[in-house]
Amino acid sequence: MPGTIIVTGAAGGLGLAVAETVLNRNESYNCLFTVRDKDAARAKPLHDLIASSSNNNEASTPEIDLSRPDSIRAFATLILNAAFFMEKGSLQFTQDDKDVKGFEMHFAVNYLANFLLTLLLLESMDKEHGRIPDKLKWDPEELAHPKGQVSGGDEAADATRRYGTSKLSLVMFMHALQKRLNATSGLEKICVLGVDPGGMIHDNIMRRASALQRHLLEPAFRPFIKVTNLLYPNEWIRTVQKSSNDIVRAALQTDDPILGQYPKDAYLNGNETAESAAESKDEGKQKVLWEASLRYTRLDETETALKRATVVA
Repeated sequence: MPGTIIVTGAAGGLGLAVAETVLNRNESYNCLFTVRDKDAARAKPLHDLIASSSNNNEASTPEIDLSRPDSIRAFATLILNAAFFMEKGSLQFTQDDKDVKGFEMHFAVNYLANFLLTLLLLESMDKEHGRIPDKLKWDPEELAHPKGQVSGGDEAADATRRYGTSKLSLVMFMHALQKRLNATSGLEKICVLGVDPGGMIHDNIMRRASALQRHLLEPAFRPFIKVTNLLYPNEWIRTVQKSSNDIVRAALQTDDPILGQYPKDAYLNGNETAESAAESKDEGKQKVLWEASLRYTRLDETETALKRATVVA
């Protein structure tokens, strides 16, 4: 029976590229490319991609709203044999938006949703080769419920800060989860990896750009990005194709000479090994974030495979 690959946010720019990279591989998988609304116009390219695929993969587009814990839980109950889980639920909001539970939207979608979904799916993962590649004033309560702008009224700068801190939370979760997996009998071979895909220009981003940016600057900039990627593959700006290849490699390449068979707690800048920020390795802050996340998601640890399995002394 083929394994299952889950890509969240598959209608997005990088998510769509990851889906295409997976479908172009020779192996046979059951692919679940999740979207918020399968009937939305932005989901059409994903449907077209699946329809045009000629390999043996089975692909579907189940709906999941990453801003709603009840939607995440409902989706998790449908998963039986998940082999690999690619977290790509990444959004950036210019307004100080909140989800249905009142959490700041970057924190809710980019971090909290992936925390909840990952822990709910642990038990169904491939225990031998399962991998979870994540795509970084620190206080979980301030991240979840920010009290106001901190960038002098600069809305865009404040949105960038909120986006960045939600990603930092995800990297801290990566480190904390790997420690728990290592100590849990039956789950100790599952690997959690972090991949920095760099900055990218794609259609979803350009849809929100000005007419000048879309029709003049962006077409002129794309050739520059391709040349830069040839000379400096892991420079800060990259093509979505390059970044999607890096993510799929981290998730599926079990014979990679650099990553090895069990790349536990590995952090990658594109296709090269790197170190995550020092703050992400602070075990005290990891503990605070973990406990706060359980509380925010109302997740009892007895619901997770970490508790059900026998913990190695």
